[in-house]
Amino acid sequence: MDNNENMINNETAVNGEKPAKKSKKKNKPKTLRNQFLFKKGGYSVAIIALAVAALILLNWLVSSLGERFHLEYDMSPEKVNSMTAENIKFIESVEDEVTVTVCAAEDSYASYMDVYAQQYYGISDGANYYEQTVTLINKYKSYNKNISVNFVDPQSSEFVAIAQKYSNSNVSYGSVIVSCTRGENERYKILGFSDVYELETDDTYAAYGYTTSTLVGNNVETALTGAIAYCVSSKTPKVAVFTGHSANDYSASLTNLLKENNFEVDVLSNQMISKISDEYDAVAVLSPTVDFFDSELDAISTFLENGGKLSKGLIYFADATCPSLPNLESFLSQWGIDVQSGVLFETYADNCIQGDPTTMGIYPVTQTSEAGEDDDKSGFDSSFLKEISLCVTGKNVPLTIGKPADVLIKANAVMNTLESAVIAPVGSPADWSGYSDGDKKQYQSVIEAKKMNYNSDNDEISSYVYAFSSVEYIESDWAENSRISNKDLVLACSERAANAEDSGIKFTSKTITNETFADSVTESGIKVINVLFIWVLPILVLALGVIVYIKRRNA
Repeated sequence: MDNNENMINNETAVNGEKPAKKSKKKNKPKTLRNQFLFKKGGYSVAIIALAVAALILLNWLVSSLGERFHLEYDMSPEKVNSMTAENIKFIESVEDEVTVTVCAAEDSYASYMDVYAQQYYGISDGANYYEQTVTLINKYKSYNKNISVNFVDPQSSEFVAIAQKYSNSNVSYGSVIVSCTRGENERYKILGFSDVYELETDDTYAAYGYTTSTLVGNNVETALTGAIAYCVSSKTPKVAVFTGHSANDYSASLTNLLKENNFEVDVLSNQMISKISDEYDAVAVLSPTVDFFDSELDAISTFLENGGKLSKGLIYFADATCPSLPNLESFLSQWGIDVQSGVLFETYADNCIQGDPTTMGIYPVTQTSEAGEDDDKSGFDSSFLKEISLCVTGKNVPLTIGKPADVLIKANAVMNTLESAVIAPVGSPADWSGYSDGDKKQYQSVIEAKKMNYNSDNDEISSYVYAFSSVEYIESDWAENSRISNKDLVLACSERAANAEDSGIKFTSKTITNETFADSVTESGIKVINVLFIWVLPILVLALGVIVYIKRRNA
């Protein structure tokens, strides 16, 4: 053993430690170690990048699909923002292209409707309902690509074109126009405020021109789906207008109104009515000056009876300047419609045209003191009058409700005068005063007589006779005034007479009773949520991944 080894051994012996062995393992070069870490970190970054890209793609995909398909979940307790299953089933079955045009800007519909409701109905608490309407209408296009929904700003040139196209209809802010075109023929239905919203009206002071309303529900599903069903229906109501008994031909006004509202109309100038084809759903007689023969009235009765199937209608417009027609008046009395001689004269100056007391304001039964009693006793359905307000007519023949000859017939008032009307001789001057306070009473101006029965399937079937006290409901300057309901009333009665008014589609009214999570979500809040989940969150995840990568690389 040489000296060096002895020195080591001695040192070990002295310190009590064994000498360290030489390591055979060599450290990797720094360059190779960096390449390994980069490769491992690169995989992590790539995985994070793919995850972020997938997250962004998923958000974009959901956003895009949400515009076309229904991907929402209604969190409200009463599901007030959801369609009923029956409605969805019908919407999905529509094969024709239907356009729903809302006469309002989408983002301002609720605020403007709030102002409209306050001005015309005295309603001040319907904001949630108006927002609900926009939500529900927009759902229609997500359930069926054949249904398009357009909101048109009334301040735009597009709305001007719409107003001109439907100039003979009552189109106003918030109106909903539903249309379907087949070939060259367009069928359409216009929904007004009271079609969409369920109102409770206090008529205590209606005789003085003052009523108050409360918004209690949303009927947009029934109204809109019913209108779609009407527009896509293949049935077109057909009406015959008889002019052979009238010295004055007023058929043009009625014909134009009906044709503009999807009716097919034939004007028949037959001097003698021997038979009425069952291809017609209703017939109309305007201001007759020549009485009817018994055989003609028998033909009308046979038509209305329709072999026991009913489902037909007669529309009659009287004229106080025409002579008495005893045969026709006797026929009408069998339907509970009594016609008296003379002309109605308004003694209340604020309800007639200055200088012409025979031209007066006429009101629907829902705004007259006797309406409720009549409704309860006869089961009269006045729902078709919901868009009807004031009518103005002259030449009014006094009408009253009598006792029908058939127990299956019920006669009801549709429009009434005020209780200040009297009967004057035809041709009386404006200052005529040949009446006493005891002569003042309320007269009917429009009467509906309905014969109702049931078919073999136990479904209700009905034929109608409508008697109007004056031809000025359709033929006068007042009928052209968009703020007067003359034409609206004639159309509503014509649709019922032709059994064309109701699609049969009914859904439960949606009532907002509790404040929901949806009530707190605003448009600005939705934008914030979109930015947060589509951009901010993915970017934060990406940044975190980069930070992790850098730290690991420098480790």
